[in-house]
Amino acid sequence: MQNEPTRLEGMVAFPPRDTVRFAVPANAHRCAEGPTEMLLQASNPEGYGVLVRFRHPDSVVAGTYRAVIPGDTAGPTAVVAVRYQLRETAHSFAADSGTVEVHFEGGKLSGRIQTTGIENGIRTPTRITYHDVPAPARGDTVSCAAQP
Repeated sequence: MQNEPTRLEGMVAFPPRDTVRFAVPANAHRCAEGPTEMLLQASNPEGYGVLVRFRHPDSVVAGTYRAVIPGDTAGPTAVVAVRYQLRETAHSFAADSGTVEVHFEGGKLSGRIQTTGIENGIRTPTRITYHDVPAPARGDTVSCAAQP
């Protein structure tokens, strides 16, 4: 993934004073669990990344999805996980509130993610944009099942 173009840019505001910015390549895949789910995956070898699992009652469509905690089965929703480095330490959290926008145009996905989650007991806001992510082909599936 090192030579792939940057398609996702993120900012994590880690209170009280730290702000982390990162840019990583992104891809989208259909979930093997059915046409009602899609995965947006963005990461790099340095440890920065974002995973978004979209769930919709019919099929994933353009619109605004409510960010929910993993395990919430109401739809349409998006489960968002963020991983980033702050100094020499890796941090990660699952968003528990916010929104994820999805736009489809010319076979590409774009949108904005504005969420917050609790990381080390601190409410941590994120602002993420993604653009020009190729929409997944029909045969491009991955398992989106949660792993314990």
